[in-house]
Amino acid sequence: MRKLQARPFSTALILATLWTGMAPAETPAPADLAQEEAFLDVLPKIDVPDDVQPIPGAVNEEFRNCEAQWPPEYAMSQSGPEARAYRDIYGYVKVRNVIATSDCTCAGKVAAWSDVDLIAAAIRKETGKERLSWQDTKVVFDTSNELFPIAETMCGGSF
Repeated sequence: MRKLQARPFSTALILATLWTGMAPAETPAPADLAQEEAFLDVLPKIDVPDDVQPIPGAVNEEFRNCEAQWPPEYAMSQSGPEARAYRDIYGYVKVRNVIATSDCTCAGKVAAWSDVDLIAAAIRKETGKERLSWQDTKVVFDTSNELFPIAETMCGGSF
């Protein structure tokens, strides 16, 4: 029943777009793919299994339930001019830690903040910017978003 309700809306949206001459928003392609690949070299490498399987006997603890163990810098990164950039980097660091250690508990999900500082410094050097914005860490954010489903599969539950 739900699919039937969504189909007329989709058709109406497509028709409205055609009638009004609007074009759907597109994400611009990177200007230089080699430059983006070089930028990815800033991120520490992680070995992702080819065939991701749940970890036998894994105990999954959601990150939000680990607040007592969050690094103090993470709490401070919730506001301020670089807040989003730091959260993007920490998202990558914590998911990388879970995959690298196969630890789905709070100990695996609460990663060291020192890695965030190292990555932020490397991005600053690469971009030549003193203050990082979400645009500077978009590649990091996108990479972590690709890794979260892998970690959730390994852990057998939500991150």
